[in-house]
Amino acid sequence: MSTGLKSVASPATGSMFDVRFTMEEMGLEDNVAVEEEEVKGQVVLPNKSIRRNKEDILYHLGLSNTSGLQEMFGDVKFVCMGGSALRAHRLAEKLQEALNIKYPPGAGIVPIGKTERFSLYKMGPVISVSHGMGMPSMSILLHEITKLLYHAKASNVVFVRVGTCGGVGCPPGTVILTTEGVNAKLQSVYKMVNLGKTRKFATNLDASLIEEGLAAAEQEPRIPCVSGRTYGADDFYEGQGRLDGALIDYTREERDTWMAQLKDANVRNIEMEAPCFAAFCNRAGIRAMICCAALLNRLLGDQVTATPEQMNQYTERALDLAIRVIQRRLASDAASSSSSSN
Repeated sequence: MSTGLKSVASPATGSMFDVRFTMEEMGLEDNVAVEEEEVKGQVVLPNKSIRRNKEDILYHLGLSNTSGLQEMFGDVKFVCMGGSALRAHRLAEKLQEALNIKYPPGAGIVPIGKTERFSLYKMGPVISVSHGMGMPSMSILLHEITKLLYHAKASNVVFVRVGTCGGVGCPPGTVILTTEGVNAKLQSVYKMVNLGKTRKFATNLDASLIEEGLAAAEQEPRIPCVSGRTYGADDFYEGQGRLDGALIDYTREERDTWMAQLKDANVRNIEMEAPCFAAFCNRAGIRAMICCAALLNRLLGDQVTATPEQMNQYTERALDLAIRVIQRRLASDAASSSSSSN
C-alpha cells in the first residue's frame, strides 16, 4: 500500500509536523501519487488528476507523456499559434532563420506528431503550431499543448497568438496587440457553460508583453502597430455583422451602428479566438499576447480586396513582430543568466 506525508498540528503545542499515512487514510486513491513538487516557473495544471506518472494521451497532437516529452520540449519558452497549418509552417521557417537554427544535411522542417487537426513544429525554444479556426478548435489545442508543457517540465513559457483579423478603424496592414478580449455584448469576459452552469472568466492580457510589442514595432523597418480591445466572434459571418453571408436578419444601418459602437468601446479588431485564448491563459497562469494583422478596415466594408501580395505582406508583419518580441525576451533572459552566473 502506498503511503504519503500529511502535515498535522501537535495537540500539545499546536506546531505543525509531518506524519506518514496510507493513501486511504489521506483520502486519496492508492494509485495517485503524493502532490508533485512544483518548481518555480514550471507550467502547472489546475487539474490535479493529471499526473506525470500516469499515461496521458494528447489525442489531437498524436503524442503522449510516454513519448519523451521532456527531452523534446523541456526547453520551450514560447508557444506561437496561428489558425492555419501553412501559417505555422511559415512561422517555423522564419524562426529557423531568426534563431540561426541549423539542420543536418537532408533534414528539414517537419511536423511533430499527427497533423489531421493541428500541425506542430519546434524551432529551438519555440513551438509553432496551428489552432484551427474559432474558439472551440483553439480550446482543444490550448488544453493539449498546456498538458504537453506540464509533462515536459517546461518553465516560464509565454503563449503568443499570431494571425489576421478585420480592423475596426485600423487601415489594412496594421498589427493590433490585444489588451483584452470582448464578447458580442462587449463584455471583457469569456462565458463557458459546463455541467449546465454558466461560468465567466477574465480576458485581460499581459500588459508588459503589449508594451514590449509596441516597442518592438518601432524597430526598423517599422511595423504599424496599435493596441486595443479585440472582439472575438462566435462565427465568421453573422456574428461579425457581415453583409455578405448567405443568411442575414439585420439591416446595413443596424450593422453600421453596431460597428460604430465597437470603435467607441476601443475595440480595434475582430477575430474569432481572443476571449477563449485570454481566459484560458489567465486560468492556467500563463503569460500571453495576441498580435494580429488587419486585412481590411471593417468600417469600410466586408470583402477583403487586398491583392495576394498585399495579404502576404500584412501577415508577415504579425509574424515578424512576434519574432522580434521572442528575440528580445531570449536576449534579456540570456543577459540575466549571464549576470547571475558572474
